[in-house]
Amino acid sequence: MRYKNIFSALIFSLLIYDANATVYTVINTNDSGAGSLRAAISNVNIFPGTHTIAFNIPLSDPNYIASQGVWKITPTSTLPIITRNNVTIDGTTQTTNQGNTNPSGPEILIDGNHLFGSDFAFHLYNVSGATIKSFIIGRFTVGIEISGTSHNNTIVGNYVGCNFNATDTLSNTHGIELLSGPYQNIIGGATASERNIFSGNDHVGIRLVNANSNIIKGNYVGLNRTGNAAVRNYDGISIEGTSKYNLIGGYTAAERNYVSGNVAYGIPVFGTGCNYNIIVGNFIGTDITGIDSIPNTYGVLFDDGASYNRLGGSVAGAGNLLSGNSGYGVFLYNPGTQKDTVIGNLIGTDISGTQPLPNSNGIVIDGPSFKHYVDSNVVSGNRQNGIDIHLAGTDSNIVVHNKIGTDITGTQPLGNALDGIRIGEGPHYSMIGGAGKGNVIAYNGGNGITVMTAAELYNTFSENSIYNNAGLGIDLFPAGPTPNDFGDGDSGPNDFMNFPVIQLVSLDYFSGISTVTGTIDHTVFGGANGIKIELFKAVVDASGYGQGKDYFGTAIANAAGNWSFTCSCLTGADFITATATDLLGNTSEFSLNTNITVDINDIAKNNGIKLYPNPANDNLIVEFTDAKFINTEYKIVNLLGEVVKTGVIEEMKNRIPVENLSGGIYYLQLNNKSEPNIFKIVKR
Repeated sequence: MRYKNIFSALIFSLLIYDANATVYTVINTNDSGAGSLRAAISNVNIFPGTHTIAFNIPLSDPNYIASQGVWKITPTSTLPIITRNNVTIDGTTQTTNQGNTNPSGPEILIDGNHLFGSDFAFHLYNVSGATIKSFIIGRFTVGIEISGTSHNNTIVGNYVGCNFNATDTLSNTHGIELLSGPYQNIIGGATASERNIFSGNDHVGIRLVNANSNIIKGNYVGLNRTGNAAVRNYDGISIEGTSKYNLIGGYTAAERNYVSGNVAYGIPVFGTGCNYNIIVGNFIGTDITGIDSIPNTYGVLFDDGASYNRLGGSVAGAGNLLSGNSGYGVFLYNPGTQKDTVIGNLIGTDISGTQPLPNSNGIVIDGPSFKHYVDSNVVSGNRQNGIDIHLAGTDSNIVVHNKIGTDITGTQPLGNALDGIRIGEGPHYSMIGGAGKGNVIAYNGGNGITVMTAAELYNTFSENSIYNNAGLGIDLFPAGPTPNDFGDGDSGPNDFMNFPVIQLVSLDYFSGISTVTGTIDHTVFGGANGIKIELFKAVVDASGYGQGKDYFGTAIANAAGNWSFTCSCLTGADFITATATDLLGNTSEFSLNTNITVDINDIAKNNGIKLYPNPANDNLIVEFTDAKFINTEYKIVNLLGEVVKTGVIEEMKNRIPVENLSGGIYYLQLNNKSEPNIFKIVKR
């Protein structure tokens, strides 16, 4: 008998468990009692198992709003905290059971209008495997709270902070908050049905506080349902405290968050210990086409010690579009904020990278914050500066491989309205470019690079392609070329580092080898020995201190300040400019432009050959006194090394017509079998 009773009890227990793995259906909008949402959550918490809360509220329910096609549930006290794992709360079941009464969004509205103080529509605490799907949630302190050790939960298809069709606000204070420990939760998804809209909230759309390794993808944050107008949160996605390893966005277009139209920041990341978060593939400040602006004030902020975070990336799909914001596209700010990476983004252009969609400034590093890495971005089309590095202590920031003032190809103009890069009020040790890492800085409305005050020191500009800016290529303020001083003992921006003096640029016609020689006048900080001279093919401008477009080599000055460089990389049409960088890292402005002298090494042998008239007008007479020169081939070559005329001299006295040549200097090469002869000739 005892065994029979035990067996019966076991069967009963199994039946209970199986019965508890059930669907609890909400059949009315009542605040409590049988068939209410409150009762369903209470049952889920009481009974073990894997449960679903479904909805089948009839059209006859008194809180059905026919004009909107939604059923409104209005709790009079906070709903129970969900403490059971593996619970699905599925608002789409209302559509399945009652039809698609709201084609513009979910059918179940949970309205916190009657609550005051700390409240929420749903709160997951220390649970995993939960799904909250397809609700309109408004007028709570927090629409959805996820706290404690909650993990592997999914939030999809909800309108949080906005009305039934996501065109107007139904504000919570925060849309969703992951607080004090949640990890590996997913907010959103890669399909339209999984997209949440977090818009219209008084403070933050999505808030992560001390929450790690969560994924936020595929959401609209600050936009309406069609993604073409703002329904503003104050901030969009806020990552705070010690939150780490969170992924905002994704590497496909379907995983992209659209974070636009917010009053202050699109994505602020702030707090000491708020590290190693990744923000990829998002549109921040634009509509969903990436063509029109729906501005946040600032796009992305790293602040208050947030460090080692990455905005963008070097693989396909990682770059963000940070454009159309009324303030800065990217803002790196305040003490302790360091070693964040901004890489591969479009900042100030539309999604094609060919048309302007300006922020006020593209990237601002300020605060002070330091040792940030800005790499391979397009920072163009902005209303003020492309990159602004500002304030004492904002040191050792690295800017490489960027296109600043051009389109995405690096060739077409898309200038920032003021400077390409501006350094002001005290930054030290900025590295702009570097060996094989130069930026393209072109077509900007001010200078390529401006260094504003005497407080800015040891800023290095290396191997950049700087050209066609409206001002100077590099300007150490005050504005305009700064003259060299004897010994370079003056002080100012970058210690007013003297620029090099190019003495001679010669091109050997036969070998094609060019030699550039010059001096640098510098006796302070250890003298001239070891000063680096960088040489560029210049784009000549009205100042005469033309901008260095094509870097072609480096020379090192000796103790006397002399330097030279040899290459096979120039033509007679090139103009040359140079910068000097001292051993402390101070880089000068560009030097005066210098053109090239073409040499022929004086190898012409005139014995037995007469050449007249020289200069010539219509004809050049070549007369031989030695018959060995008969049947000599000739070439006439211009200063670019181009052959402009050829022929054979068959008589002792010959006429070579030159009337069709443009006026200028040429070289006549006579290729006799025994020896070549070269003559410089002038065409009037």
